[in-house]
Amino acid sequence: MTILAMALSALGFALVVPAACGAEVVEVNTVRFALAHPVNNTAASWLEATVVLNVAPPANAPGHMVSRVRVLLAVSWESPALAGGSPRTEYYRSEVECVALPAGRSDVRFYFPPELVKRDHLQGSPRVWAVELAVEGRTLQPARGATAIALGEAAARRAYLSAVAIGAVANEGLLQPQYLTPFLLEYPRTTVTCVRREPSQAPAARLTP
Repeated sequence: MTILAMALSALGFALVVPAACGAEVVEVNTVRFALAHPVNNTAASWLEATVVLNVAPPANAPGHMVSRVRVLLAVSWESPALAGGSPRTEYYRSEVECVALPAGRSDVRFYFPPELVKRDHLQGSPRVWAVELAVEGRTLQPARGATAIALGEAAARRAYLSAVAIGAVANEGLLQPQYLTPFLLEYPRTTVTCVRREPSQAPAARLTP
């Protein structure tokens, strides 16, 4: 790491590093949004966001896996106007750190709780979202699937992530990782193991504009 890189890291800037020859490759294939009902509570609808990853460990990786993969999801919703007001935009973000991901496909899930689904009429897919990935502290260059089509160019992604970094503070902890929800034991064959952190213990999410 260069002196400039160390200085930027000390100041809180995330480093975006292109994949080198022979390095691990973790990319977002797609992000899917759908209503879901936990087995123990079929009356309440949660909104499930599934980040589908393609994982390609380097040939010399221990166990042929990529370790310490951080997945951050940033989402915004246009909510209906309150009486006498205007429509509002609500920003949300959540992140997990996967212990290790094997080669192939991995699914990482986040959930909007039923109170938000009902209050803000959440359904279908949001128009705007973005995913940021990091491996052992190195922020990876985003693949095409890591950004909603509506954001278009890289400059729009950077502006959006800057807006989320500010706007999501008011909703911190509301978008929840799978392990903090009633879906903890669902999808046993495809659920990845994450470093468990309560919201108050999680490090502040750093979005790279």
